[in-house]
Amino acid sequence: MSENYNNIIETLDVIYAASGGKLKVFLTRKKDDPYKGYWILPSDFLKNDETLDDKAMEIYQKTTSLSNGKISQSKIFSDLNRYPDRRIIAQSYFAITDERLVTIKNENEESAWFDTDELPKLAYDHEAIILAVTKEVKTKIINNTDDILLDFFPNDFTLPELQKFYETVMGKKMDRRNFYKKFVSQDLVLDTGVKTAGSSGRPGVLYRFNVEKMRGKRV
Repeated sequence: MSENYNNIIETLDVIYAASGGKLKVFLTRKKDDPYKGYWILPSDFLKNDETLDDKAMEIYQKTTSLSNGKISQSKIFSDLNRYPDRRIIAQSYFAITDERLVTIKNENEESAWFDTDELPKLAYDHEAIILAVTKEVKTKIINNTDDILLDFFPNDFTLPELQKFYETVMGKKMDRRNFYKKFVSQDLVLDTGVKTAGSSGRPGVLYRFNVEKMRGKRV
């Protein structure tokens, strides 16, 4: 009895951004059947002369129009029924970017950012992939594994925005005074001296992470 070892490998990028205190993921709308009109993760099939890492970076650069970025290999998905008509194994990656820097150049492709807790209808097993990878990323955020908070907040932010992001990730409310004290008293954040108008009309102080103190810091 002969065995068939020919499998197609798909590389998927789960691209995240912190925006307005929310954890967001980047999706595109599928233009053809099956699942026409549903949303999907940026992905492509691996060619024989490519590595998984190279393919993941190519997808990231094409999707975001950014020339560089940091991507991390995540989980493998090999359910036999991932695709309706053929056997395809998926290797997922996650990347973190600044939503404001992403430029959508392909006018024929509908793309958008979605809250990870308010996902639209997704094709194939992409919802399961997002949920699994997001769980991994949230754990990294809570512990600041690999300095991931510096990737999510490379620029200025307000402390209410940072607290809301934590509350979104952890799924619970946090005491404002304790949260602020935790970051300010340990010099984990620096006051930029700049204020911005808040949603209530009151000016909010802009902070940025103290990179030297945050490197390797378990928050």
